[in-house]
Amino acid sequence: MESAPSGAHAKRKITRNRELRACTECRRRKLRCDRQLPCSPCVRRNDATCCVYAKNVDGLQSEHRSRLQAEARLEHLEKLVQELSQSQETVADHGKLIPEIHTVQSSRDETLHKTLHNGATHWSAMLEDIEELRTAIRDHDDVDGASIDHDNDVSDATSLLFGATTPLPFEQVLSQFLPERRKADRLVGSYFRMKAVAAPFIHTTQFRRLYQRFWDNPFVTSPLWVSILFSLLEIAAKTVSTSSTSGMAEDGATNRFDVAAAHCLAIGQYYRPQRFTFEALLLYAQAKALTSLDLSPDVAIIFGMLARLATVMGYHRDPDGSRQKMSPFDREMRRRTWSMYMQLDMLVSFQLGLPSNTQFPTWDTRPPTNLLDSDFDEDTLQLPPARPDTEPTELLFYIAKHRLMTVFEKVIRHTLSTNDRPSDELEAIDKEIRDTFAGLPAVFQPRSMTESVVDPPSIKVTRLCVNFIYQKCLCVLHRRYIACGRESSLRACYTSASDLVGRFLDMHKEFEPGGQLETERWLMGSLTWHDFLLGCMGLCLTILSFRHYRVEPASAGVFDIEDSLDLLAKAGTVCERHSARSKDTKKVRRLIEVTILEFTKKDKHVPVTQDSVSDNSLETPESLWYAITTAQGNNDWLWGESTTDSTDDAGWASLEQFLNLPNGDLMTAA
Repeated sequence: MESAPSGAHAKRKITRNRELRACTECRRRKLRCDRQLPCSPCVRRNDATCCVYAKNVDGLQSEHRSRLQAEARLEHLEKLVQELSQSQETVADHGKLIPEIHTVQSSRDETLHKTLHNGATHWSAMLEDIEELRTAIRDHDDVDGASIDHDNDVSDATSLLFGATTPLPFEQVLSQFLPERRKADRLVGSYFRMKAVAAPFIHTTQFRRLYQRFWDNPFVTSPLWVSILFSLLEIAAKTVSTSSTSGMAEDGATNRFDVAAAHCLAIGQYYRPQRFTFEALLLYAQAKALTSLDLSPDVAIIFGMLARLATVMGYHRDPDGSRQKMSPFDREMRRRTWSMYMQLDMLVSFQLGLPSNTQFPTWDTRPPTNLLDSDFDEDTLQLPPARPDTEPTELLFYIAKHRLMTVFEKVIRHTLSTNDRPSDELEAIDKEIRDTFAGLPAVFQPRSMTESVVDPPSIKVTRLCVNFIYQKCLCVLHRRYIACGRESSLRACYTSASDLVGRFLDMHKEFEPGGQLETERWLMGSLTWHDFLLGCMGLCLTILSFRHYRVEPASAGVFDIEDSLDLLAKAGTVCERHSARSKDTKKVRRLIEVTILEFTKKDKHVPVTQDSVSDNSLETPESLWYAITTAQGNNDWLWGESTTDSTDDAGWASLEQFLNLPNGDLMTAA
């Protein structure tokens, strides 16, 4: 009998990374698992939420190490090939030192070498192969990471809605993105504590019931409702800012709840009219508007889809006139949903320089009723009377904005109109704006931060939001008439722009640690920041116009150039601090700098008086100034660099000439 092999002749033991097919609980309890999700043993134990399948981490890490080693070997090989190439070039360079006849011959050889085709076996083809191998390795990493690493799923969650990426299975979305119950509870609590952010169509009592049912059995819950939950978590994780919630914010940045919400929307077929579809897509759009530093044009596409969904599902018509049988609860929630959509659509459309999707004559849904969520529920047979406007409920903010937005829509249509509008229409809209704002509850009337020290932070930010909308309406409405020399429009635009910039600077310092608005930093999002930039441009425009036109002595007292320049200097400091936000911020900062420089240069020894105003020292042609103020009509650079190339705007070129700047200096500031 032969002896058993030993030493070097012994067979090498082969180990394989076997796939783990049983769930973690069955493995721990050493039970037979049927490999379902959730599996039968976990269901029998009423422990379906704990049924998860662990991945073979050892196998993945081993494969990852193998790829890293392959990359290292490829880099080493590439280095050797490049050295070989350089050595041949060096030899060719030395060949130039030999007699001229040899130089001519080497030149012929070089020409012949360039015309020859190098096959796949030639050394120079190895460089191409190495790059292809490197790309293949990266692609392999991306494919593997799609199922285990959420950061590699998609660079933009919105692309999932447009079919650029195939959504993950619903079970995998929950197991991959859903945080543990304790973290989710904290984020949900933070969301509902932000009174000015919480969506009014999410009824707290109803949500509590649905939230509890979800955790009882997550896998049977509607994916569209789960999308609402993920969008809610996204808003809470991105907007909380206190030290006690910093861990939750980091968790939200890691979990990418927006990606999970997009997966659930795609899985639930958000484009089909059904329960939760409009609310889920609307909350996803709100999360994008609140958490983005600069709005993407993709958001406008989402609001276009929301407009069609709302029309098909009848949200644009008041429920009292509908033939469908709806409970009082459903009617009120539909009014809340439509009101929030209408407000967000107009704000986003304005920022992107697009017409609103909600034209006023096409809808008649009434504003929501001023009620607390505790005043009614799903089993309510008749809604109670509305609370008075003197009682600052959470819904009063949306009611006030609803009233302003009905006028704001007229401002957008008037401003974006390609035809000349009659002057009486301008005066009528101006009067309607002022009357509507004056008729709002007293809690929304302007107050400085020093006068609001005893008010809750939610009241302060809602008051600021309403005031910004009001001042923005007046500024945008009158801006196009400044070029016509209309003094009333010049005064109105100057007053509104000064107030907007002044109040923004007043509140900006309160976002610092220990400030009155430390917990409300969500207000520094894209929408409010755009209002600030709009106010800065309006202020620059009006004080330059004040110097250009002959202003009556009675009207000149409205313009305080020194205070305006001081305000612009402070605004320029804020823009410089946040210059990384967007190209628009850099352009506004440059505009502020050249405006201040122009006044400093012109008025260094000359006080700003009525005589200096009437002196046409700038010698700017009327047609040039008209181009400055009106060329932005349809392609306003500030209304959306995402829709048009703002640097091609003729208004910028004209403004550079007006301020005696070299060509392209202002446009290249970004």
